[in-house]
Amino acid sequence: MLNCSAHRKFLAVILVPLVLLLSCMVLPGHWRPGWNEPWKGKGAPPETAASWKLGKQEMADGRFIGLALSGGGSRAANFGAAVMLELQRLGLLERVDVVSGVSGGAVAAAYYGLRPGPLDAKAVQDDLGYNFQKTWLWRWLLPQNIFRFWFSDFTRSDVMVQVFNNQLYHHKTFADFRPYPKILINSTLRNDHTRFTFTDERFSETLHSNLARYQVANAVNASSAFPGALDDVTLQQYAEPPQYFHLYDGGPKDNLGVQAILEFLIRNVAGTNLDTLFPDGCLIFVVDASPALTNDSLGNQESDRTWLDYFVNTNAIDASDVMLGDLRTRILKETGIRFVDRDIRGQAQLPDRHYCRCEVRHIALRHLLYRADLPPEDDAFVKRVTRIKTNFGVSSEEQADLFKAAKLLLSEMETLRLLPDESMKTACGTYGDFKK
Repeated sequence: MLNCSAHRKFLAVILVPLVLLLSCMVLPGHWRPGWNEPWKGKGAPPETAASWKLGKQEMADGRFIGLALSGGGSRAANFGAAVMLELQRLGLLERVDVVSGVSGGAVAAAYYGLRPGPLDAKAVQDDLGYNFQKTWLWRWLLPQNIFRFWFSDFTRSDVMVQVFNNQLYHHKTFADFRPYPKILINSTLRNDHTRFTFTDERFSETLHSNLARYQVANAVNASSAFPGALDDVTLQQYAEPPQYFHLYDGGPKDNLGVQAILEFLIRNVAGTNLDTLFPDGCLIFVVDASPALTNDSLGNQESDRTWLDYFVNTNAIDASDVMLGDLRTRILKETGIRFVDRDIRGQAQLPDRHYCRCEVRHIALRHLLYRADLPPEDDAFVKRVTRIKTNFGVSSEEQADLFKAAKLLLSEMETLRLLPDESMKTACGTYGDFKK
């Protein structure tokens, strides 16, 4: 018979090697699925649709149309996709030159960029109506992920990459984006608190890396990695000594995604004029899924703690919505797009010699709060759809409300004749006109 001490030693001899063996089976050493690869070829890496470069397809019809999809989790992903379906119905989506997305908007932008053809409404509803958040939580508890989480550099963000890949992106890379339109995915660079846009130029010139080989799910995760719930996404700059870029949610820098579209225009207008490049008009759709900031139900609750608060405090998400609400107003003013939720029309001034302007259409959920023409029976719908919480999951009822909201807002623009048509031309003027 073995005594207790000998028994413990025997178990240690058996169990410790077994644990180490199991760890080795799931830990191939440096375990980060989001790591970018160095570019070792000659010349520039292969080009993708994620680029600042203005190509022939963007200039083919003489008109620029940009689509900015805001952040806001699954609320934003579904609202952005619903707006794209409406634009497709109107024959405008296939004429969009650049799609820029942040967080939930990046989910929809990447989804569209990987589609081989037109969007299918049923597929969109099935794919983006998925509860990513719930799956993320239970996948976190899988044995292989537990080992990786505690014994390697694997993080909670990497679990979300697994979810995105399994449900939406299937390990596709930036090379799998169709060549048109441009797809710009935005995050925040923690190193210096600037916007980081995933582009060929940023990867090749700064990181000495190849974006074509980088998985789309990693970039979307970097764009939507909400601080406190998800960890930074790390990119390596291949230099001596090596440097590292740490990325998280793009919302704190620009939750509307409009800055990347303006940068695209500014870069390409340099040395020429907007009306020279796009004589038949310039228009940016800003799809804004920002929620109403009031929560009437809190006054009736002693505690608002939910099951999710055991993993991450949801009051942090609420606080973020408040800060992002103020930020969106400031960003719009700084970029010359001076409007509020009541307005659906604005203009963005560009720095060219002809003082040309780009028309802006603000497709905002909160605009529904100011629609006096809606029937009284829609009051409950407006209250519901503008108060959908920010997380990565929506119910079927919430999704239906978001699709209805997109239809109402695009119908209003169609009625007011605010959509581009053959008569549209690029508006230019003098410096004095702009100052007024």
